[in-house]
Amino acid sequence: MFEVKLPQTSEEDLESVIVFWHKSEGDPVKEGDVLVEVQTEKAVFEIEAEESGVLQEILVQRGEVAGVGDVLAKIATGAEISGTEKQADPAGEAPQERTVAAEAADPQFVRASPRVRRLARELGVDLSSVKGTGRNGQPTEEDIRQASLQEDVCEYTIVPFSGIRKTIARRMSDSLQEAAQLTETAWADVTLLDKERSRIQDRPSWNDLLLFAVVKSLSAHPEMNAHVHEDQIHQYRKVHLGVAVDTDDGLFVPVVRNADELSLRELKERVSELVEKAKENRLATEELSGATFTVTNVGSFGIQFFTPIINRPEAAILGAGKIETDLILKAGELAERKRLPLSLTFDHRAIDGAPAARFLQTVIHCLEEPAKLLEEVLAK
Repeated sequence: MFEVKLPQTSEEDLESVIVFWHKSEGDPVKEGDVLVEVQTEKAVFEIEAEESGVLQEILVQRGEVAGVGDVLAKIATGAEISGTEKQADPAGEAPQERTVAAEAADPQFVRASPRVRRLARELGVDLSSVKGTGRNGQPTEEDIRQASLQEDVCEYTIVPFSGIRKTIARRMSDSLQEAAQLTETAWADVTLLDKERSRIQDRPSWNDLLLFAVVKSLSAHPEMNAHVHEDQIHQYRKVHLGVAVDTDDGLFVPVVRNADELSLRELKERVSELVEKAKENRLATEELSGATFTVTNVGSFGIQFFTPIINRPEAAILGAGKIETDLILKAGELAERKRLPLSLTFDHRAIDGAPAARFLQTVIHCLEEPAKLLEEVLAK
């Protein structure tokens, strides 16, 4: 008898919710067949059969939550198959037809992340009664809390540290305790960049331009493109850029691998793809790990300077705020300029203030000299 167990898909022991079984009890199974779709706090993935045989028993049903190592099902193999395997589907249905029929037979099932499902259970909220406002109508944490308040008005709402919120809390706390973090801030004058940006077909966003400038700058400052460990600093030749994305399910940091090999247009397309997948909770595990430097942008919230926290073991993180139009004194005269606030947090154990400042200066120079930054795009 072969046991189908929930594998560990990330560094954390995340719980997962069973989204859909592609096989039913008694179905024949071949090695490599997709058995079940599972959703963690970060991504959705499929579990394939590692042995051929017959799916004898499903132990964790659709909508239920399982932990890493839990047995999800059992596959009968070899001599155990006798009397177990279905000779034929009595309804003559194809697998796809059975899937549709199973969906229709379970109208109460609500697709939701393990964290949202757990919160609903803790607050006593029936998921099927909640009108979701998230992506594809999925319920969010706020939807669950509102439903709970409507059922039982009280003076406060209990919000447990669980799921991705618990993961973020632990990582941020560990980061501040284990790294000597310092933040440097500066303005970047993006007036000329704004003019050049308007000339580009399929205009890139401000964030696209910032990410491109950061990638260019990291190539010139390898000490910033690094991981810091207890007794070693790993400086990376390739830039794997982390891009912080705010979603209904929490903060995700998908990774653009080999970002230093991409043109501005290619970087823009890849970031757009990853952001969309993050918002739909479709990121694969490998798309959420391995960043060598991260950029986080809170400009859309009206924030200027702030103190971003390093995503360990990375050596640094760059934060961007809201672009504002100001009057500044230039050559003795008032001039209207667009300025972008930048906040660079770095691990002082590995990087001193001066090298960090030089890197920040390089990023600013890239943004303030658009002809050089955009020469490849403007030449076309």
